[in-house]
Amino acid sequence: MTTQEVSAPTDRRTDPQPSRGPRVPLLVAHRGAPRVRRENTLPAIAVAEALGAETIEVDVRRTADGVAVLLHDETLGRLWGDARRVSEVDWCDVARLGNGLDRIPRLDAVLERLDGCRSSLLVDLTDPEDARVAARTVAASRAGTGVAWCGAPAAMAAVREVLPDADVWLAWESLDPPTAADLVALTPSTLNLDLAFLTPRTVRAARDLGLRVSVWTLDDAEPAVWAATAGVDSITTNDVAAIRAALARAERDGWPEPDREPTETEVASRAQALAHRLAHEVIAFTREHPVGEVATKAHPADLVTDVDRLVEQHVRSRVRMAFPTHGFTGEEYGAAPGDRHRWYLDPVDGTTNLANGVPWTSMSLCLTRGGRPLVGVVADPWRGEVLEARSGRGATLRDRTLRLDDAPRALAGAVVGTELDGHRPWPGFGAFLDALADRSCTLRVQGSGTLTIAQVAAGRGIGGCVSAFNPVDHGAAVLLVHEAGGIVLTREGAVEGFPSVGEPFLVAHPGAADELHAVWTAALAAG
Repeated sequence: MTTQEVSAPTDRRTDPQPSRGPRVPLLVAHRGAPRVRRENTLPAIAVAEALGAETIEVDVRRTADGVAVLLHDETLGRLWGDARRVSEVDWCDVARLGNGLDRIPRLDAVLERLDGCRSSLLVDLTDPEDARVAARTVAASRAGTGVAWCGAPAAMAAVREVLPDADVWLAWESLDPPTAADLVALTPSTLNLDLAFLTPRTVRAARDLGLRVSVWTLDDAEPAVWAATAGVDSITTNDVAAIRAALARAERDGWPEPDREPTETEVASRAQALAHRLAHEVIAFTREHPVGEVATKAHPADLVTDVDRLVEQHVRSRVRMAFPTHGFTGEEYGAAPGDRHRWYLDPVDGTTNLANGVPWTSMSLCLTRGGRPLVGVVADPWRGEVLEARSGRGATLRDRTLRLDDAPRALAGAVVGTELDGHRPWPGFGAFLDALADRSCTLRVQGSGTLTIAQVAAGRGIGGCVSAFNPVDHGAAVLLVHEAGGIVLTREGAVEGFPSVGEPFLVAHPGAADELHAVWTAALAAG
């Protein structure tokens, strides 16, 4: 096969484009048609081709004897009931798995199956050795199937070694738009990104660089239509028929206009349900996913793990699917633009604890409207708890309403929580510790500002303070305290809503708020 035959297919739509509105994106069938037939099999590919998918995305791995086969996972366990890694099994044994046509196919068989068909192939790779085997398979094939490549940068570089003119799609995991420097290593044709990272700014930057834009993986009408209005060229989906129908309706009936803004009640109700589900998903993932990569950010004590990044990508994508016009600010990937609604996420508050095996971390997710908090959840993976609050509707923990009484409380014998300012004591920390000790009150530093504040709403501790408010870290917890009847204070006194960003703040049980505030402000002044 010549290198020209390996390049990506051109836009083969023959339908006339509408006179107004966005251009309808091409559809990429994710792993064939996994909702109809088993993923990455010839029947799944046949269904996707019959449904009219312009491109069919498949995952490729290599067997022990160097055969490129269609498989997403490193092992054969999830789909084929064999716990071995496919790279340790010869092709003759892999071929015996399954039954009938529901078997693991070779890549060269897929190329032959699509030869002469309308659909092209997009090969997704993560491992460089798998990539070399796949690229050599394509180079040796006589089929005329168009092939493009996507996946990990190291795998794409390996494809380039074998096929210098290969059509590469660049994986993009940043809210910062691409620059010319980002294209030098792989010279891609397409920017391939998760919905979580799709912004109009990124689309404009890609256009200026001569790139197409593809987004994955969209299975619902609303985010697909939104992605089309954002200007993407292709959408990867598990449900080609449903997404094609949704785009056709939008083209026929008119693309959505920002006419009626949903009411606050409508948004908050949907957001609370979504946040609840996400909190439980994050609990399961954080508990089950071992910490792999640990890196530093601003300084050696400022850690980030693969869990932080994976959780944030998951939550961003789910929120974007449900509320495609909302803004989003996350700890790891920064701010994405949006309307007057904005979500704030800290995927792992207490990353140093997580990296060191200390089971005291949390996730914080908060939705605001015009700067006012509407919904907040704090997930505690290690206790399996989700603390939830909705503006004007109270706070709950499981089925229990959280409500702090107004009875006076003494500091003696009580516990107050705080956190370090990064990895150092905040100014006045020592004076605060001494003043509480003089009142027989204990100060705790446990390593998650989110939980330090949220636990006060649950009646665990008489108060808590943090050196600088940030809605990413503390927005959900502050809403919890308000809705549970607690008091949120800055140096000047009680506040409604959020404290100012960067301001020290204190939360307290109503019966101890005055005394604790006096002790805290005196310590700040002394510091």
